[in-house]
Amino acid sequence: MEEISTGEMVAIDAQIAALIQKREETNERHIRCRTEMDALRDSVLSPLEERVERLKRLNRLQRSLTAPMTKLPVELLGYIFSFCVEMDETPWLLVLVSSVWRKIAFSMPRLWRYIWVTNVTPLGNQREWDVGGDIGRVTSVGQHTKCVTEAELIQVLPLSGAVSLRVYLTLSSYAARREQSVDNDLLSQLLGSPTSERIEEISLLLSGSDDFLPAPLSLYFETSYPRLQSLTLSSGASRWDMNFIRKLLSSNELSSLRLNSVIPWEIAPSLRWASVRHLTLPLDGLTPDTLNTFCDRIRNIQTLKAVPMGWPNASTPRMTFKLLEELDVRCETTHLCRLNFPSLTKLNLMSLSDHVPDVHQPWSLPVLSEFKATLRSRAVAHFLPSMTMPQLTTLTLSISGYPFEPLSAVTYPSVTSVTLESSAPSSYFIGLLDAVPNAEKVVLLMTESSKSNLREIVTRLMDNTNILCPKLSEIHFGTEEKPFFIPMRPFPSLLNRCVDRREFASKRPFKIVITTSSRRNNNISTEIYS
Repeated sequence: MEEISTGEMVAIDAQIAALIQKREETNERHIRCRTEMDALRDSVLSPLEERVERLKRLNRLQRSLTAPMTKLPVELLGYIFSFCVEMDETPWLLVLVSSVWRKIAFSMPRLWRYIWVTNVTPLGNQREWDVGGDIGRVTSVGQHTKCVTEAELIQVLPLSGAVSLRVYLTLSSYAARREQSVDNDLLSQLLGSPTSERIEEISLLLSGSDDFLPAPLSLYFETSYPRLQSLTLSSGASRWDMNFIRKLLSSNELSSLRLNSVIPWEIAPSLRWASVRHLTLPLDGLTPDTLNTFCDRIRNIQTLKAVPMGWPNASTPRMTFKLLEELDVRCETTHLCRLNFPSLTKLNLMSLSDHVPDVHQPWSLPVLSEFKATLRSRAVAHFLPSMTMPQLTTLTLSISGYPFEPLSAVTYPSVTSVTLESSAPSSYFIGLLDAVPNAEKVVLLMTESSKSNLREIVTRLMDNTNILCPKLSEIHFGTEEKPFFIPMRPFPSLLNRCVDRREFASKRPFKIVITTSSRRNNNISTEIYS
């Protein structure tokens, strides 16, 4: 290899230095061009981009101003707002839509009558809103506005004007241990006069022990609550709030009462039972015999919910509930017949005993329109014939037990909708359908479903000499909740012939709906023949 001389090395270094200098000059020119381009963009493109954004906002505003919703009358918008709030939506969402909606919402006091006072923070489903103006940030729980301090209550309370208030009061001594005590000034503002005179509904949830009291509610037992109509006691009454609860129960206007199992029945004498029309009993802890001791006091109620299992029993006095409209009981049929319900329109009955006498005493339900029962086969054969239900329109029977005794000679000509569930053979279903000659819709839930049972019922429906349910317009075999476990399309030709014959005989549309499911993959399929 030839050696490079010193002169050549100097020439190479000079060339490299010249290239580096040219590269730096090129880089400087590039930076100057980028700077000029950025300046040009700032002077020309940026104003155009800002103008485009302004036009977009203006376009959205113009679309909102010309939307069909803006053409609705204020009164109709008011109805819509009220419906939203009644469906447990917060009114604070409405005020953020537009200035028009904000003005309308703030002019409707009934939207702001829901108040939640608590020392439990945060609550699971609470949401925060920044509504601006003098109000600023607020917190809502469903339709209620959450208030933890007196300042928050004073901020919200004027929005409700003079309308009746619905208050949810949640106090926890466990939260009080964590220094989350309720502001006593807040309770004084809410439960003291004159605000207390506006309270229409109170839901009281108290939890914890007496050692860490979240608030002295007994200070407000002398306050008047003249508008109080609905009271929910969702947890235990202890010695520190007993006087307050007694005061609430003594309201002359109290018509709706919901009790929890841990509420001691010793406070019941404080209640003005004559005014109570809607009563929800404890889910547990209340025995039938305990309820029997209060039967005479609740004889004028209209709705009775969460009745303890086994009531009425043999110790229940014979009496008349002259205003009761709905009843859900699990008891023996012989004991239920001891009571009279001249105004009962809806009855849900589950029989607890297999023992049914051959002869039941007559039982009249003159205005009953909906009857749902879970009965043994023997009860169907001997209990149903003893019932007089001249206005019954909807009948739902779930029947079990062997042997399946046929229904005695009884008909319900007013029934238009029937649902029958049983593991009985098809002949038993046909016998039950004979008892409802004017049925227009029938749902059959055959727990022992088979092609033969289905074929026999369809064949009977095709008999034109003795038409079964001549006014029938649709019959369902199975539902999505309780489908048939038989193959799909068992015999389509027979089903289509049945539809044709029924429509020809009755001169009205008729359809058959079969809902089936595979035991392998539980896929539900529905076939309609019409």
